[in-house]
Amino acid sequence: MRKNIICVILPVLLIIAGSCGQNAGPAAMSLEYNGAKTEFSTNIYSYYLSSTKTRTLMNLYTSFGIPPEQMQDRPEFWEDDELAAEIKEQAEYTMKQLLAVVAYCKEHDLTLSAEQRDRIDEYIRLVINEVFGRSKTGFNNTLARFLINEDIFREIRRYEALLGLVNTHIFDQETGRRPVPYEDILLIYETGFVRFKHIVIMTQSSELGVDGEPIEFTDEELADIRAGARDIYAELTEDGNGGEELFLRLMAEYSADNIPEDGYTISEASGLHEELTLALFEMETGEVRFVEMDGSIHIMKRYELLPPEQTPDLTSPGSSVAQTLTRSFQALILIDELAPYIENIIINTEETEKFSIKTSDTMFDVWDWME
Repeated sequence: MRKNIICVILPVLLIIAGSCGQNAGPAAMSLEYNGAKTEFSTNIYSYYLSSTKTRTLMNLYTSFGIPPEQMQDRPEFWEDDELAAEIKEQAEYTMKQLLAVVAYCKEHDLTLSAEQRDRIDEYIRLVINEVFGRSKTGFNNTLARFLINEDIFREIRRYEALLGLVNTHIFDQETGRRPVPYEDILLIYETGFVRFKHIVIMTQSSELGVDGEPIEFTDEELADIRAGARDIYAELTEDGNGGEELFLRLMAEYSADNIPEDGYTISEASGLHEELTLALFEMETGEVRFVEMDGSIHIMKRYELLPPEQTPDLTSPGSSVAQTLTRSFQALILIDELAPYIENIIINTEETEKFSIKTSDTMFDVWDWME
């Protein structure tokens, strides 16, 4: 269970917090770089422990299909000292990356515009009006659960917005320091992805017996299923792999998989069964291959790739492969750019040891505006 939780912790810089104003507590971590010093307070540390803890639990609950209104803290998780320490370490590392972003902006003279700052102020006014029925007191009482107030929350939003400035400064295709060339995306795509369609024939029944277990086919039934699959394969390969019209007709008639119109586009890391993945990367475009596994037979045909920006990414719903690859490149470049700053961050352990994941509050009830 512990490893399953760890693998879904917050993505880097998903929710960012920071403050050095008059309402801040002692410094939790600090960075001095090229003569400029930046600190994040223990208030921010407390807030970020809560956000990391909440995201961890939300991902766990979501994986089990539990709706947000039923999510709550799980105190028994945090009895595992190793797990609690890993979640706290993740919160600290993500917070370090934000501190590095702030220092990066100082060094490169990147500042929020008046319009950007006004949008943050307007957002807070809307939150107070809509969520708390125009009660500023209610708003601040909620923030107090995470040891912050309105001023610090405003700083949180401003520091978060700085990440957008850094991304533009580094990745803008015309003015950025290190934009991701489309040629790099295309090279990875063309060498690391395949597109295919397949006819899936089940050799294991989907019907359950009175004991709740799948009903097994008899030897004779399995022999008939395999013979039928071989006949389909032979029909497709008799005339040099057969035509597309024939493949689509047989797929519609016999396949147990309701495949998308353009088929599937996968990489070796997409999670398709290893045996099928290996076969697909061995095949030539247009080739048809017969692969039998436990429970199913796959008659697969490999196709030419579509452009990466037109190809849905199966590992990231709502994204194209091009978008996912671009984000991956950018994440690596960002880590490289921020590394010199992160290496110089000092954590005030005397203060941070006073806080724990176990005692941190959760944000389920206000996640939609804290996020």
